[in-house]
Formats: sequence, C-alpha cells, structure tokens
Amino acid sequence: MTKFYKLTTAQRIKQLYQQGYLSQADCYFLETGSTLTTQTGSHLVENYIGNFSLPLGLANNFVIDQQDYLIPMVTEEPSVIAAACNAAQRISHCGGFHTQVQRVGIQGQIVFQGQLSIDGEQFLQQQYLRLKEIADQTHPTLRQHGGGLKNITIQKYDDFVEFDLLIDSAEAMGANIVNTILEAEAHYLQQQLPQLQLLMSILSNHNPQQLAQAQVKVKVSELATEQCDGLQVAQRMVAASRFAQMSRARAATHNKGIMNGIIAVALATGNDTRNLSAAIYSFLNEQHPLLTKWQLQGQNLIGTIKVPLPLGSVGGAISTLPSAQLALRILRRPNAAQLMGIIASVGLASNLSALRALVTTGIQAGHMNLQWQSLALMAGAQAEEITPLVSYLKKYPQKANLAAVKLKLQQLRKEK
Repeated sequence: MTKFYKLTTAQRIKQLYQQGYLSQADCYFLETGSTLTTQTGSHLVENYIGNFSLPLGLANNFVIDQQDYLIPMVTEEPSVIAAACNAAQRISHCGGFHTQVQRVGIQGQIVFQGQLSIDGEQFLQQQYLRLKEIADQTHPTLRQHGGGLKNITIQKYDDFVEFDLLIDSAEAMGANIVNTILEAEAHYLQQQLPQLQLLMSILSNHNPQQLAQAQVKVKVSELATEQCDGLQVAQRMVAASRFAQMSRARAATHNKGIMNGIIAVALATGNDTRNLSAAIYSFLNEQHPLLTKWQLQGQNLIGTIKVPLPLGSVGGAISTLPSAQLALRILRRPNAAQLMGIIASVGLASNLSALRALVTTGIQAGHMNLQWQSLALMAGAQAEEITPLVSYLKKYPQKANLAAVKLKLQQLRKEK
C-alpha cells in the first residue's frame, strides 16, 4: 500500500472514507473546501467580513493507550505534521504512548476589597450548601453531567479578599459556564458581606489541576541515523534536554517546539489556544522550565511530558465549527480527558523529533522541501510548476531566494 504522505489529497480523502474515518458528507466538505457560512461566522465574531483558512493535515502512526489514532492538525508551519508522524512511528515500534490525566475542575476567582471582620473559614462552612445550590441553579444541566461546584477557599492579600471556587465543567472547557456561576455567587456574597466591595469575578487560566501526562519508552536503535548510532543520538538528546534546563533562551525554543504540536491539535478541534498557552506558560517557572524530561535507562530513552490542558470536547466553537466537528469524528469522538492525553502525546512526539533533528542533521534539513514549495508559491508558481522548481532548488540550493526562483519560473514558462 502506498504510504499516506505519498498519496494525493483526493486519494487520502478516498482512503479515509474507505477506512470509515469519513462519511460521504465529510468527503464533500473537504473536497469542496467548504467553510463557515456567513450566518455562522457573523454570530461568532464582531464586524465579520469573511473566513480565514489554514491547512488541515493528519498525523498518522500514533498509538496512544493501545489505540490507533489519526490526529487532525491545523498549522501553517512546514514539517510540524511530518515531524509528529516520524516520531510517532518510532514510538509505535516500542509500545506507543501511555497517558495519565487529572481533570479536577477550573479555578474561578471572586475578588473583594476591604477588611473581612468575620472568620472567613467559618463563614464558608456556614454558607457552602447555599453557594453550591446557587451554582446548581445557575447551570442546572451541569450537575446532570457530573459537574458543578466542588470546593471553595478564601485568601486575604493586603486589602483584598479572594474567594477561590473550583468548578467541574464536565466535558466543556467551561469558560462561559464558570464565569456565569462566578457572577451569580459574587452577587450573593456581596449581599452577605456588605463591609466588602466587589472588585471582579473571573475564571483563572492558571489550571495545574487539569494536568495531562504522556510517557514513551523508545529503544535507542530507533533513533539511529546513517552517521550516528542510536545510543549516541539518545545521549545527545538527553544532553540537549539537560542544557535546556539550564538555559532560559534554549528552554523557550524547546517548549515552542512542543507547542507546535499541542496548538495544532487544539486548533483543529476548536479549542481555545490562548487559554491553553496561558495555562501552560503559567505552569512553567525557574524550577520547572521545561514541559518534557528525557533520560536514558539502559538501551531505552524514556520521555515524559506533564502539561496543563484545560480544554473541552463539547461547547462553544467546538460544537459550532464544522471543521472542529470533522476533526473530532476523525478522532472517534474522544471525551475531554482522552483528548488531553492525545494532545499531550502529540506534544511529546514533536519534542522527540525536534531534539533528534537538532543533535544529528540539524533542524533545517527536514524543513527544506516544504520551504522550497512555499518559495515557489510565493514566486507565483501554479500547481504543475512547483515540482520542477523544487527539483531545481534541490540541485542548486544556493538559488533558494525569491528573485532567483522568479527568474527560473520565467525560464520554465518560456520553454513550454
């Protein structure tokens, strides 16, 4: 069977249909380039004028918790999907990804100014049942799905009094759910505490309680290149990871490569990428500067990622965007916890590929073919002109600039 990446777009869609990943309606949607209707778009954002498209691709070879996955990824960056596929294939030979997910709830903050004249803990004990009742009344269906208010604590900072609420949003990411509950609770608390002045109520994007972990165990033989044996590659990858622990400048780029994969899947599934970015970067600090850890155990390279992923599988744009619904169907409708494990696995795969490339051939080698294709498009090449231009650039890589490619394109057209 022809490898997936060697198929044409039409052949890939046909194969996905034959394998049961796509319906006929899904195929039509992809083949016609269908997008948001004007009606849907105008209800999602203000001052709507049209739609902005990004490429949707699939990462194959993923085995996560003993299940095979095709993973939709949306990105404009060349090689992100190829790198994820490459790492996933190596990892699949060694048992795949194993995940653990903690999905406790979302933190919300209700902040007052003033001095609390009563015992805060005692006040919460007295009011907890009423506060839980208010949360249930504000979102009655949430309780039916196992969600709702789970805990409240109180903290004091100078002249601020903060009530921290932990709210389980069930399968939704829950921003609107949490904020609605917070505003209802804030109104009640203000009535009970007239000596305080309500300042604000808002969810927090700091979500260490929504933590996904993925781990892989890769035989070093899977990492070998033509120039370097697998053990040497693994040792260099561990060294590169250790250096990133010490260098803030390198840590930023180390984590950015992980985010390439995480954001691509989050975007494909309609999740809030800004929320994820805020949660992830607030999770990092000087003692914990990296999302991943790599270590050698005998002839195996052990990789682990721990990353907060406050996301959902229903609600908001996830349920509204046709492309997001298509992506979730390809993933076989994971629940929110499963999606967290999937996205963490893609982040870990992205990191493995990046580290292996960096310590062997260098990061640019894998990028060049797609970069040359992009350069050909920038020069104005039509679909049938891209292949000869890329062949030319492979032969003369020093000509990889826009002026030279435009000149070559003119020559090709004159030769027709």
